[in-house]
Amino acid sequence: MTVTPSPYGVPPLPPTSYGSGRATGKQVLSASWQMLRQDRELVWLPALGALASLVAAGIFFVPGWFLGDAVGGSGNHSWGAVVGGALAGAAATVVGIFFQCALVVGANERAEGGDPTLGSCLRAAWSVRGPIVKWGLLTATVGMLIRALEERFGFVAALIGFLGGLAWAIATFLAVPVLVAEGVGPLDAVKRSSELITRTWGTSLRTTLRFGAIQVVLSLACILVGVVGAMAVASGSTGGEAIGIVMLLAAVAGFLAMAMVFAAIGGYARALIYRYASGQPVPGIDPALFRGVFQAKRRSRRWTA
Repeated sequence: MTVTPSPYGVPPLPPTSYGSGRATGKQVLSASWQMLRQDRELVWLPALGALASLVAAGIFFVPGWFLGDAVGGSGNHSWGAVVGGALAGAAATVVGIFFQCALVVGANERAEGGDPTLGSCLRAAWSVRGPIVKWGLLTATVGMLIRALEERFGFVAALIGFLGGLAWAIATFLAVPVLVAEGVGPLDAVKRSSELITRTWGTSLRTTLRFGAIQVVLSLACILVGVVGAMAVASGSTGGEAIGIVMLLAAVAGFLAMAMVFAAIGGYARALIYRYASGQPVPGIDPALFRGVFQAKRRSRRWTA
């Protein structure tokens, strides 16, 4: 069986990988990686986002500290920490979401036959900066409320907070792709994301679990290399110290590279899932591949009149 070349420059997956039409987590991640390989420079977006988030947090923490200190009275630094932390968290969240949106822009541009670059993705994300800021503030607020609930009311509240956070994560799974594609406000983004997931549900959990399992295995490998390297350094011998330093550097570099690549793959996967769930074409990838990612729920016959 021959494979028809894609007119968009994205090579289709081999026919044998389509299986029975129900996508596995491996197939979804493979499809995302296949596209990301053509946009290698976009792998830097998660790293740039993390660095920019730290800078933004530092910039907003300082005035927040002084503002909280002024509100709480002279010498009361607890309010300074609270206000400073809140502003820093909100700033870091907004900046992080901005770079997530830039990554989704790249996935959409590649899926539509374009050739995304760092510049084109950042410019496109900047064009929807208003919705991004609003969504970031809402996300930061929800996160702070959940943490405050968990810390203030003990185990039961922690359990409720965990379940609430899980429900929020599921409901907003496609919120960033919605912001990029539709430019709606934060509440509409939650509603739209929830509608897509509620209307079409399937095996996205398998994708998430596989994705997480691969990251855990690779993270443990990096940690193992680092531990062995630390033991070699502690041995005291000249040769052992040199080998240990190399192993420690390799472990750190491997961990950082893995984090960048997996963040980029995750952004591409989410963008492609949104495209399929919203009825948009995914050029170069057979639609059957995504049929199991979000499948329309069927009402049980015994519940129907």
